[in-house]
Amino acid sequence: MSLTALFKDFCHTHMASRATPLSEEYKKKMMDELLASPLRSVMQAWSVLDFYDYRHLWAEGFDTYFGYENSYISAETILEIVHPEDQEAFGMLYALCLEGLLNMPIPTKGIGHFCISYRMRDAKGNYRRITETNNIIECDPYTNIPLVNLAQITLMDTVQQDAPVSYYFSIKDERGVDIMRRRLEKYDRRVNIFTENEIKIARLLKQGLTSRQIAEKIFLSKHTVDKYRKNMLEKAQKVNTPQLLSYLGGLNLV
Repeated sequence: MSLTALFKDFCHTHMASRATPLSEEYKKKMMDELLASPLRSVMQAWSVLDFYDYRHLWAEGFDTYFGYENSYISAETILEIVHPEDQEAFGMLYALCLEGLLNMPIPTKGIGHFCISYRMRDAKGNYRRITETNNIIECDPYTNIPLVNLAQITLMDTVQQDAPVSYYFSIKDERGVDIMRRRLEKYDRRVNIFTENEIKIARLLKQGLTSRQIAEKIFLSKHTVDKYRKNMLEKAQKVNTPQLLSYLGGLNLV
């Protein structure tokens, strides 16, 4: 069974069967707001997937960066242009992420970012390393089931092209961090999840603030801020703050 068929079945069995679909009017309003958002101008290629119907509501930028007609990007094609050697890892990571989201005790809309770095084929048949940053932009208000995902595709041409599939997660709720960690440990014991406080501190570091200034700003001790910074360096496998910020910037987390 193809990767597309597997995900279509997963979405039908675990998501659509437990959720209420959004109305077409609501989805149109949601897309109108997204297309009018300043976020659109800073994204390279991006797409919006409706999990309930398993269909793309929009795709943009694939013509500029990958040579495809944007209309070519659909729920039936997007997963099939993942590098064959990356498909198994990509599929497992995406499925484990969705499993974690399906067990969240809080609304999944805006809960955080799930990023996967893998190789995508362009229209000429060449493979480009990209980072796919996923954001749940709508969920069922009663069951928290994610309904609509915004996937932002960022080219990572400076990264070694044959590097293995990697992943990162930033989530706002500490309970959610534990849930996602337990799921992702099925893939890799070295779970790379950034908490809301870690990302908040990283963004302040990017502004040039010292640990003491950050501590005063967000009402934590300097020791705690330094501990968060150390944790991020270990997760990202970087040796200093500039490297860390460059790394997080590439994931669109800062």
